[in-house]
Amino acid sequence: MSNILLCGVSALKYDIVCGVSPAEKNAKEILSRWIETITCTKMIGGCGVIDLHIEEDMKDEEGYSIINVPGKLSIIGHGPRGILYGVYGFLEKYLDVHHYAPGVTTHGEGAEIGELDESFSPIFEYRQDSFYLGEDDLEWRIANRVNTHKSEDPRHGGYMKWAGRFVHTMEEVTGCPQHLQPCLSDPEVTKKAIAYTRKVLAKDPMVKLVSISQNDNERYCKCERWAAIDAEEGSHMGTLLRVVNAVAEDIKDDYPDVAIETLAYRHTRNIPKITKPLPNVVIRLCPFEACFTHPLSSDACSRNRKFVKDLEDWNSICDRIYIWDYVTNFANYLAPYPNFGVLRDNMRFYAKHGVKGMYPEGNYQSMSGEFGELRAYLLAKLAWEPMMAESVYQSLINGFLEAYYGKGWRNIRAFLDWFNGAAKARHINIYERPFQTVPRETYEVVYDAIESWWDAAEHDAGDKLDNVKRSRLQWTYVSLMVRPDPEKARAFYKDVNSRKIYWKEEQHSLPEEQDFTANPADWNFKKQ
Repeated sequence: MSNILLCGVSALKYDIVCGVSPAEKNAKEILSRWIETITCTKMIGGCGVIDLHIEEDMKDEEGYSIINVPGKLSIIGHGPRGILYGVYGFLEKYLDVHHYAPGVTTHGEGAEIGELDESFSPIFEYRQDSFYLGEDDLEWRIANRVNTHKSEDPRHGGYMKWAGRFVHTMEEVTGCPQHLQPCLSDPEVTKKAIAYTRKVLAKDPMVKLVSISQNDNERYCKCERWAAIDAEEGSHMGTLLRVVNAVAEDIKDDYPDVAIETLAYRHTRNIPKITKPLPNVVIRLCPFEACFTHPLSSDACSRNRKFVKDLEDWNSICDRIYIWDYVTNFANYLAPYPNFGVLRDNMRFYAKHGVKGMYPEGNYQSMSGEFGELRAYLLAKLAWEPMMAESVYQSLINGFLEAYYGKGWRNIRAFLDWFNGAAKARHINIYERPFQTVPRETYEVVYDAIESWWDAAEHDAGDKLDNVKRSRLQWTYVSLMVRPDPEKARAFYKDVNSRKIYWKEEQHSLPEEQDFTANPADWNFKKQ
């Protein structure tokens, strides 16, 4: 029988007590369930206390402390989220409980836990993920401390709540259609933005973030009034930030805990010369044009130098920067995307540069035929603990692969390492064709080896076979470009569509027939 010893005494002999809030009661249920799951025994109590309670610190509502002395283990949350994060943090660190993906959870075989006195506070105040992980993913998100999980149930501790659409909001804020931009130099636009913000805040007191951000296009106004402001500011951000600041100034006294967020994106990425963000303004900076195989910390990548300068410039005038990162190939969801070598380094870079929030945008539309689930897990862990060591990062990768793909996981690790290494010297963006990432001739040299890796992974997958088959789709996609095979292509097309996996970000129709002699990257998917 497995056992959990707290200062030498079995946890089964402890009573779990908690505060009266729904989050504290939920934390008790979670901890008792896992103790009994690991030990395969019911708790009997009588010899010690596990105390779960909240001591509110609204400056650090997600932080927690763990204190273990003979006869008493205390997990203290600094807020409703903090008590849940404290319990999940204890389970992960000391009882080896890992929530890798919805439905894929593992645990250790007991532990001996001595005296403890430790505290943890997250570096990033805002941690959002965007990978599609199926419908039953709430526990995964809370266990991995993603704080935008959108549950209104108080048992789940609350979340960072946006008002309405969380980005590209000018249509709902001002009525301007998504394919256009309003004239931000028009005083009526500012009045509409203020009215919109006050309306949504009056309706929902739980809202903490309101986005007043440009529509997703570069059709900004070029009237004389707008052009004069932009010339004065030396940036197209000038007109936008003046509107955002006006909204922030208007609501700051009535809603001191609310921030107004806007994008520094494409034509608005440069800082303005004159206007500075108010303290209750969040600037969400987007590395849209960056390279995603080379770390931001390296001066060697010319593509990244401009973005790094923009980040440093924004740091000089803004204390609350969020990042909208890009972590997949949006033009080819199914192509292997070799960015695993920079995920940890870039997250550390952002943390060192004072960033307060992270949104790594991935395949949010369907389960992945690539490594989306692995990326979602790693990014959640990195957002919670961005300064983790490389050895910890690598152990997280291995732990996920073994749990998700079964006993043949080392073969999948071989493929992962190979394609990341093969692309290391190349620059990649977020809309690459597969052979721009890794050349065809490079794939050709190791084609048979890659086939053998996936075959071996399938052979040893056990009950994880479907996960292996689904992730193998990325290799089949590329292999059909290396060695065309119309019948194999037909079966592949049917398999991907039956799984409802998206091929690329744009919505598309799926004709029953394709030219299966053609490159799969050129197959006909019409925008709806």
